Amino acid sequence: MKRKKGNAIKSLYVFLIFMFLYIPIMVLMAFSFNESKLNVVWTGFTFKWYESLLHNEGILEAVKNSFVVAIISTLISVVIGTLTAIGLYKYKFKGKNVLDAILNIPLIIPEIVMGISLLAFFSIVKLPLGKVSLIIAHVTFSIAYVVAVVKTRLDGYDKSVEEAALDLGATPLKVFFNVTLPIIMPGVIAGGFLAFTLSLDDVIISFFVAGPGSVTLPLKVFSMVKFGVTPEINALSTIIMVLTLVILGLSLTLRNVNLNMKRIGAILTVIALAVSSTGYGIWAFAKDSEKPQQVINIFNWSEYLPQSVIDKFEQTYNIKVNYSTFSSNEEMLAKLMAGGGKYDLAVASDFMVEILKKQSLILKINKDNLPNFKNIGPQFLNLPFDRDNEYSVPYMWLAGIIAYDSSKIPDGMITGYADLWRPELKNSLTVLDDQRAIIGITLKKLGYPLNETDPAALAKAKEELKKLQKNIKAYDSDSPKTSLINGESKAIFAWGAEGSLARRENPNVRYVIPKEGLFLQQDNFVIPKDAKNIKAAELFMNFIMEPEISAEISLHFPYGNPNIEAYPYIDKDIMEDISVYPPKEKLKKGEYLKDIGDAVIMFDKIWSEVKQ
Repeated sequence: MKRKKGNAIKSLYVFLIFMFLYIPIMVLMAFSFNESKLNVVWTGFTFKWYESLLHNEGILEAVKNSFVVAIISTLISVVIGTLTAIGLYKYKFKGKNVLDAILNIPLIIPEIVMGISLLAFFSIVKLPLGKVSLIIAHVTFSIAYVVAVVKTRLDGYDKSVEEAALDLGATPLKVFFNVTLPIIMPGVIAGGFLAFTLSLDDVIISFFVAGPGSVTLPLKVFSMVKFGVTPEINALSTIIMVLTLVILGLSLTLRNVNLNMKRIGAILTVIALAVSSTGYGIWAFAKDSEKPQQVINIFNWSEYLPQSVIDKFEQTYNIKVNYSTFSSNEEMLAKLMAGGGKYDLAVASDFMVEILKKQSLILKINKDNLPNFKNIGPQFLNLPFDRDNEYSVPYMWLAGIIAYDSSKIPDGMITGYADLWRPELKNSLTVLDDQRAIIGITLKKLGYPLNETDPAALAKAKEELKKLQKNIKAYDSDSPKTSLINGESKAIFAWGAEGSLARRENPNVRYVIPKEGLFLQQDNFVIPKDAKNIKAAELFMNFIMEPEISAEISLHFPYGNPNIEAYPYIDKDIMEDISVYPPKEKLKKGEYLKDIGDAVIMFDKIWSEVKQ
């Protein structure tokens, strides 16, 4: 009786562990069939998000890149990794333990460190970022996994079988292909599947070593989440997950199966047919088009330019757009400093334009080739970070606002930054994961300017920011509005567009223009110094400044638009939304971030100490 009770408890324990691990995945997969674009509300069953994926050329291109990189890197990793594992197992030589330890480094080193180091290496050897650099990087971390799996298979290997074959007159090469390889083949195939899966799923390393035109599927997914996880992203994630589970399942099955060369040939044939069929299925949905005469490489914030605008530019000028994304100014700076990517056009925030100028990483812009530059409002030109707009062209502008759920917070309770410290808001705030922004608003609360660098003032801000931590539920720069929509947070400090999009889904959302003064940001087009197609970059900027095109961008992403000629084409509700277009008297009290030079080290230190 006791044994049965004990077994029942063990079974329940295992069940709860698995539910803890896999319920979030099951929820994600379920909502990939949700009719609504809002994940937290189920409105009906549909396959439309999968259909949308299969007709999205950007995603199809990313899928193609992922498969090409994964297949080639896997083949190289399997060959090198298998031979390395056999050599380490069979032979004794000086430095063997050191070599074995070195091979394990990719298994334990943080991905971001490996990504940055590979970016620096490719910059030193002058290797352009693209599919080749991606393949080399993926081989670098995949080999270690192949070696580990094959060595596991070799642990039970009987060397006497090889010796018997040699005694019967077989050459060492025949022994390898007819005896050794068939015995360890389950481990080789399992290692190959693991390498393929890791390559297909990698994000961090791929971001640093990918160039224009080599965006992989995980990078595409990552760039799509800035405005929240939609059912379309869920559908894409579900497909990746199913593919990963199939590959891992096959690898685990094959690890303990003895194979002969006929079975090996059959398995490899099936794999080749499956890959070929997948590739054909992908390209059957791809859109045939005339080969463009030129290519332009663009580097922009994720989810900041609708695909429809890119399509119209390509159709108008017959210029192919390779569109890559980043999630912070610092990521963009790192890529440009390393000379990676050879981008023709990038988008940088106000203070980052100043930094790029000082480091000679951008070129002057010939405004004579931009007739639509006249459409930009004078209030967005000639700003301190770039007088006379020699190096930059305004793209969008943003204002940091406070948005709250009026069903949980009474109107009038929050009037400015200082109210975010109220005890009633304990563990209920979601704020931007941006040190300059959050330290900046803390300085504003204390009566200092946004760009204050006096050590005494920063010391006070540090102490105040520590007090705020008990109220902060989450830091989120991608989609803070999501926590407000689904009720996880009572209030958010985010860009106005986030508040506007949240209100579309939840009518209880209200806005507050902080009484201490707005935190403003303007994003601008810049031309990197390594640009190869400046003419196409000028055409693209001029195209974006067409009033109708500019209005189309505002329709998809309701940030502040500096193109005043586009206002008649922008929806009235957007133009009257104070979270997107605050009153002029409020804007006058706003501040932009500036390049603070070496003082940024103090900000880094405060941020790391407060968040740890």
